[in-house]
Amino acid sequence: MESAEPSWADEVVALTGWRKERRLLDWESVERELGLRLPLDYKQLAETFGAGTFDDDLDICAPGARHLALNLIIADRAQFASSTPVGGPTIRFLQWAMTSAGHSFCWHVEDPDPEKWPIFARSDKWEPWERFDSSAAEFIHRMLTDPKHPYSLAEHFESHWFTSAEQVEEAEDAFWDEYHPYP
Repeated sequence: MESAEPSWADEVVALTGWRKERRLLDWESVERELGLRLPLDYKQLAETFGAGTFDDDLDICAPGARHLALNLIIADRAQFASSTPVGGPTIRFLQWAMTSAGHSFCWHVEDPDPEKWPIFARSDKWEPWERFDSSAAEFIHRMLTDPKHPYSLAEHFESHWFTSAEQVEEAEDAFWDEYHPYP
C-alpha cells in the first residue's frame, strides 16, 4: 500500500522540526462564532502548531490565542494593486498571519467554499493588496523555502523553527519576573 503524499502542513512540520502534540480544537464552535467555515489546510496548521511564530518573524493566528486571534478585516476596494476581488465597495478578509514588519496575510472570504479562498497580502496598511492562489500551509512553506517569494524568510535563514505563543508568553513572564522582581 502506497503512502499518501505529505500535506503542505506536514512539509512545514518537517522544515521546522516541530514535535509537539496536536491540539484538538472545537472547529464547530470556532466557525459558528466567526460565521465562516475555515480551510482544512489551516485547521491542520492550527491543530499542529497553534498560535505562534515561525523564525521569530511570521506570526500565525489561531482560535483561542490571547494575542494572535483570527481577525476579520473590511477593506476598501481602492486598496488593491491587481486581481481585485468581485463584490461591492468593501471586501471581507480574515487575517490568519502577520509579520513583525507589519505584513498582513488574509483570506478573501466571500466564496462559500473556504478551500477556494485566495490569500491576499500587503507590506503595510499603506500598500495595495496582492493576490496569491495557494493554501495557507503552502504559502508558509514557500515563504520559508523560496528566496524569490515576495515575503521570503528563506533569504534570511538557512534553517527554520517555530515558537508557540505559550513559549513566548512564558519567556516574557520569566523576563518580567527577573527584571521587575517587585509587585
